[in-house]
Amino acid sequence: MLFGIASKKEVKKEFDKIKNSFKERDLEINKLKEKVENNSLKIATLEGSYLILSQKNQSQSQGSLKQVSGKSQANFETKLIQRIKQNKKSLVMAEIMKLTDNHTTTEIFNKIVSERGLCSKASFYRYLSSLKSQKLIETETELRLR
Repeated sequence: MLFGIASKKEVKKEFDKIKNSFKERDLEINKLKEKVENNSLKIATLEGSYLILSQKNQSQSQGSLKQVSGKSQANFETKLIQRIKQNKKSLVMAEIMKLTDNHTTTEIFNKIVSERGLCSKASFYRYLSSLKSQKLIETETELRLR
């Protein structure tokens, strides 16, 4: 640098350094995004497992509730049901993700909406489109020709 003026080579070197640092930053951001997506998928799966376990425990405890008249048992069930209601969306989405590997969309719909009654038809398709937009699932609808 002569008298405070940078040469073209020096300016180009600095721009290249800046470009490289931006590329490194972008790579790191992409890695973090992938981690966040993986963690959200794991969380949704865990919440789905929690729902299934709580449903099993709830069905088992309904029989024992008739025998045991303690307030703590009823209080626990009330809190559990409130927690499930608050996390219903993520739990249903986790169930959808679990079933996508082995079932068609219509079969998943029948299991979640018709058999279990976990959500309404409109909610099911909103959840499904949300999962598709996040690229967490890829489903194909089954066409029945009769």
